Amino acid sequence: MSETSKFTEDILSSAREKARGILSEAEAETQRASDEAKVAIAREAEAIIRNARADADAVKRRQVSEARHRTKLREQQEEERIVEDVMDRVQKQVSQFVADDGKYLPLLARLIEHGVNELGDETVLVHLNKLDLTRNMTNLEQRIKGLGQVKVEWSKEAIQAVGGAVISSLDGKIRIVNTLDQRFEALEPKLLIEARKTLFGE
Repeated sequence: MSETSKFTEDILSSAREKARGILSEAEAETQRASDEAKVAIAREAEAIIRNARADADAVKRRQVSEARHRTKLREQQEEERIVEDVMDRVQKQVSQFVADDGKYLPLLARLIEHGVNELGDETVLVHLNKLDLTRNMTNLEQRIKGLGQVKVEWSKEAIQAVGGAVISSLDGKIRIVNTLDQRFEALEPKLLIEARKTLFGE
């Protein structure tokens, strides 16, 4: 082998060695980069999954909360409907009571007496509803007692009320409202509380 050939072979051998070294380093670098990329991708994937789970949990909590709210709202609406139904029935019973002379007239007489005594005038004007104006007034007058010398006059104008009476001075400036409506209105908050307590344990 000539000197030139040997020199050329040495250069090529050295170049091949360097090339193998470079390739080996490149492969090692590629492997490191690949491993790092896998770790980074795995971390990113875990972070995405964590965030997705957190989002899903938040959505689930919100949906559960909204469902509970809707259920509570429906319960409240149903309770309101039941309580209104109870109050309607009470008012119907009051109407039935008013239609029964034997039960109602003694109460009407007491309401009139109370209003007359509270007013304290010598002559009073008693206002009744349309139905009461058609009743036997003599029967009603006989039931009213304890008025002393007070003169009772009956207004021909009907009041808007389920029952009871409005007692006023002759000039109408002073009025005592003793209607069943007014009494029911005054009792209604207490009745509502009692109805809720009885029905729903509130």
